[in-house]
Amino acid sequence: MKKNLGTLIPLQDYLRVHRVIRSTLDMAGAETAHACWFFSVAGAAILRKYYKKDAHAVAGAMCLMVDEENANVLCFATLEGDAIRSSNNAFHALVVCGDYVVDFMSPIFPETCKSSGHPFMAPSKSFQRKIETMASSHTDLSRDGDFFFFPNELLTDHLTKRFVQGHLQSDVLNACLEWFIKPPKPIRPTLTVADEKGQVINVKLKDGSVVGSW
Repeated sequence: MKKNLGTLIPLQDYLRVHRVIRSTLDMAGAETAHACWFFSVAGAAILRKYYKKDAHAVAGAMCLMVDEENANVLCFATLEGDAIRSSNNAFHALVVCGDYVVDFMSPIFPETCKSSGHPFMAPSKSFQRKIETMASSHTDLSRDGDFFFFPNELLTDHLTKRFVQGHLQSDVLNACLEWFIKPPKPIRPTLTVADEKGQVINVKLKDGSVVGSW
């Protein structure tokens, strides 16, 4: 299986999107290591606004081989025999854009593993993949970076409607859109926002790096 067939956006841009979303989520007191839906909604919104791309958040079941030597697979789903299912309590979200699926949350997978109590630690890597590189099944993962994603249309619709009804999430999304700017233009190191009580908060842009790509 060919793994790297180009990227949707340059790595520098990808990391800036990640940093803006992560920093804003942390400011809002979110469970950032598990906020895959917000990462995808915000990431898709940034791609639409700043890159003019037809990008959308999609929820579903996902498995990713993160350590082929020890056969460690990061799985966001429920496994029932040979079947894989997603639900409101067991799912992952990706940005679907043309021929690509993008995960703006993957650089903090180490934090996700730790907070979930997994006995292994996934490395911090970027994730921009051509859909054609996806494995045929969640049981067909053998090499690092092999992945399988099974979209759930009903769950995606449910999460989308719930997001639209959440005023706080909309405010956080608007903060991401206000803060982001495309490289190579310099980004502001802080963003000034007001909380629900009207108190002014200075949000610092967190560092972000990866050790490779999936």
